[in-house]
Amino acid sequence: MRERRAPQAGHRPIITLTSDFGLTDHYVAAMKAAILRENPDVRLIDVTHNVPRHDILCGSITLERAIDGFPPGTIHLAVIDPGVGTDRRLLIGQICNQFIVCPDNGLITWTWRLHPGGNVRKITWRPKVSSATFHGRDLMAPIAARIARGDQLSSFSQPITDPILLDLAPANQSDAAGRIIHIDHFGNATTNIRQDVVRDNPRTSIKVNRRKIGKLKRTYWDVAPGKPLALIGSSGLLEIAVRDGSAKDDLKIRVGDAVLLQ
Repeated sequence: MRERRAPQAGHRPIITLTSDFGLTDHYVAAMKAAILRENPDVRLIDVTHNVPRHDILCGSITLERAIDGFPPGTIHLAVIDPGVGTDRRLLIGQICNQFIVCPDNGLITWTWRLHPGGNVRKITWRPKVSSATFHGRDLMAPIAARIARGDQLSSFSQPITDPILLDLAPANQSDAAGRIIHIDHFGNATTNIRQDVVRDNPRTSIKVNRRKIGKLKRTYWDVAPGKPLALIGSSGLLEIAVRDGSAKDDLKIRVGDAVLLQ
């Protein structure tokens, strides 16, 4: 398989950052400093650092949204890493002509499922000195910077075919069922059911936790205030919401809850 590099023609490369570090400590700044030491010419864009602590599933959904939104050649550094310091692998994913640098703990799952045809490499490079508790700064950030610089991937990684994947995939069209996979800041609940599954049958009625939500709506304002609804969210997935409210709180919805199409 031919090795691809980040494009270097006339524009500054982009590195995005996603983590569960929060913003009250120095960790995000430390990763950015490590990147800039290797490659001061990059543009750094924060996706979020408020992924719930150690929540690999949430991190995986968030990472895919970044992949979907940024241009080819972007490098995505994602660090939700409860196994830091162990012998777990570190990865470089090449998907949608973009690069992902992350631990091999399932973070790559949702991107891998929604955008087939990618490949993955194991990072083999190790610095002379590194902390056992901060591989985001000492290992992954320098690698992201070197990819942005256009260094050969083979100089610090080798191909593999078996990344760790979570039990997470788009619902099959024949299943007539799915589940909640993410809840956002507004309390809206995203499912793993893609829009074509619902739109192919406009008479479909949606049910969550034995509660009938009704047929598919187009906007949040298609129901009265305080009423639940189902619609296609900006990610192209079926979403459960409450107008002017929170599906998480008002409907007691949680990640993992079953969603039925009837």
